[in-house]
Amino acid sequence: MATSPDSSSLPYNRTSASEKSPFRDRSVDSLRGIAIILMVAYHVIGGMQLSSNSGWYYSSDLLVDLRMPLFTALSGFVFAWRSPSDIGSYRRLIIGKARRLLVPLLTVGTLFVLVQSVTPGTNSTRPIQEFWKLYVYGLGHFWFLQAIFLIFLVVGLVNLSALGRKFSFALATLTITSGIAILVNVPAAWDIFSINRAIELLPFFLLGYISSSYGSMLLPARGAVLVLAGALLAVRAAEVFGVINLPASSSALLSLLLGLTGITAVVAFRKQLCWLPLAWLGHFSFAIFLLHVFGTAPVRILLNTIGFDSEILVFVACMAAGLGLPILFEVTLGRFPWISWALLGQKPYRSPIAKPQITGQIESVPAR
Repeated sequence: MATSPDSSSLPYNRTSASEKSPFRDRSVDSLRGIAIILMVAYHVIGGMQLSSNSGWYYSSDLLVDLRMPLFTALSGFVFAWRSPSDIGSYRRLIIGKARRLLVPLLTVGTLFVLVQSVTPGTNSTRPIQEFWKLYVYGLGHFWFLQAIFLIFLVVGLVNLSALGRKFSFALATLTITSGIAILVNVPAAWDIFSINRAIELLPFFLLGYISSSYGSMLLPARGAVLVLAGALLAVRAAEVFGVINLPASSSALLSLLLGLTGITAVVAFRKQLCWLPLAWLGHFSFAIFLLHVFGTAPVRILLNTIGFDSEILVFVACMAAGLGLPILFEVTLGRFPWISWALLGQKPYRSPIAKPQITGQIESVPAR
């Protein structure tokens, strides 16, 4: 869904793709930093094998509607800066996303399955014979690579039509896909390439696209959106803590609305959330997304083996390993082209800090 080429007719000023393409947007990278912290924290808490009524689980469940939807919305936000407008650019988009997403799915994903199957103390009892499910259905966190690739395929194709360049069409598509996300559930046997997750996340990708292309139209209402998101979060908290018990359909609608309003508010206030350390972390978000489990799990297993049972210190140690080791990998081994291309699907590492912005190719997955 490319924006209209006649930007002079729009009631706002929008930075063109050519103006943004040489730079990484520091505010967007800051949001990526927030998102990757939340994602790693979710996996650390899930691996700690706590009691079902642990406060760690409550805090994790409270943010489930924002974590991966935020990654997806940021992908849509950046996609709007350089969305394809013809068959040639669409072909380049898909080739680039296949390299960026599917190559790490094959390499890092295979390594993940192999290590998990032979390492004692992991939280998975999956036999090695089921390794093929990684490529067909998606295992662990690698489902996201499949789902976001499908989204790029579909949205990039729609973007080629003139209709896809209209704000009204984008808004209508967001509404329709939101309904589909609530009502449609592909049976597990047919949930190939994480299509269910792609359906769930598509509205958030479109939300990011709309926020990027028409964001100034939404700015006057961002305060009201923030209040609404806070109210919906309070309802979610009441459900998480067992104060209320919502029917499944109502809970699904609440999840969608909380995700849409919460992410709209976060993106609208991204300049206020911009912070250099977060932006620096966001620059490494894709490496962290792919490799964090190779840091969190060994540290957790080691601490459990030696009888270290302080939940807070285990959490902090696993977070430090989950965030730090992938960064260390990218800034060291990631300097070698064949390693960077094979495992991270990207150009070799170069320093992310420059003046006055973070430079480098703008990426669209944790984030991707």
